[in-house]
Amino acid sequence: MDPAARERIVTRLAEEMGLPVVLEDAAQQPIAYSPHHDLTDAIRRETILRRSTSEVVVDHFRPYRLPERDQPFVIPGDAARDLLPRLCVPIRHQEVNLGYLWVLLRSMGVTEAQLEAAGDARTSLLRSFLAEDRIRESETETVLDLVSGDPERGVTALTDVEARGSFPTGRRCRVLVCVGQAWEYPPVRTGFWGAGWAPAGQDQLRAVTEREGIVVFTAGTDHLGTAPIVAALARLRAVAREGERLVVGVGSLVGGPTQAPRAYRQARMAVRVALIEPDLPVASWDRLGTYRYLTQLPRELLADGVDGRVQRLVEEAPELAVTAEAYVQQAGAITTVAEALHIHRTTLYYRLRAIAGFGLDLGRGEDRTVVDVGLQALRLLGRWPAP
Repeated sequence: MDPAARERIVTRLAEEMGLPVVLEDAAQQPIAYSPHHDLTDAIRRETILRRSTSEVVVDHFRPYRLPERDQPFVIPGDAARDLLPRLCVPIRHQEVNLGYLWVLLRSMGVTEAQLEAAGDARTSLLRSFLAEDRIRESETETVLDLVSGDPERGVTALTDVEARGSFPTGRRCRVLVCVGQAWEYPPVRTGFWGAGWAPAGQDQLRAVTEREGIVVFTAGTDHLGTAPIVAALARLRAVAREGERLVVGVGSLVGGPTQAPRAYRQARMAVRVALIEPDLPVASWDRLGTYRYLTQLPRELLADGVDGRVQRLVEEAPELAVTAEAYVQQAGAITTVAEALHIHRTTLYYRLRAIAGFGLDLGRGEDRTVVDVGLQALRLLGRWPAP
């Protein structure tokens, strides 16, 4: 069932009951809501304005043990907190709640006619949720087969894609991977499906697992326009709990879905970089630079490759290591480096001499490369910056 159909069910229920209605998924994130004219409260206003349910609101309803409920029930209001009473109608299948209908009430009373109308809406929405779950499970299985690198599974996936006609197998594509601490939060995984990852006019296949979200999307040009991805990530972060990171890695443009395993491996390596670079929420394989080589090395080789002078600098003088990194990143521009570090130029020159005491002359291109590669390797190993 498409979103417009669900919205029509919700709006019709609101008209029959004469009360505003919101439909939420199992993670209590809003899917559809009716017009709210003269009846609303603090929680409903926040949910509609945010287009998501905050963790504070979820915590407010936690004592009512929503996942265990199977029958409609009324939650009392609290005038002091600007909270109206509300009817909760669980949408349940085989002892699992798939979503909730929420009806704001003027008082604690609900008529039999209103309950019957809510029950009819619940039945229609249950069919919708079950159909959507089957579609998502099937799509996830197809994508996992497509990126697996197993020839037999790949053929199965391509056959399935061609049978659906929903994704052009002859077009070039990319693969996107989304991970992070925030991925553990169910509303984030639910929101991944509708976040809008693919650029306008492009087709996509999605998969959601406990570990990550994956998107295979068609691409019309070599240039990766990250604006839609950044916007989609921002929408998911609005749902995530405060302080939890969520990042994306994107593989290179490949000739078609048959090459999706390569693009997926690249996206997985790119997302490793996004996780360690605080200012890089979206990492593209095409723009990883030295990380393209480092992410392909086993940890043991990565550690062995770090120059001993860089290792000593990090362990014995981390402030100088920060200076060396800034100097390399700014291509030796003294004024720019000093401003970035909030120090005087004289102080910077003093630090450069101190760095030379470790055997690293940053005036030499080879030593700058040693520092750059060494610090990137230590980032991947979780040893830089110092924990």
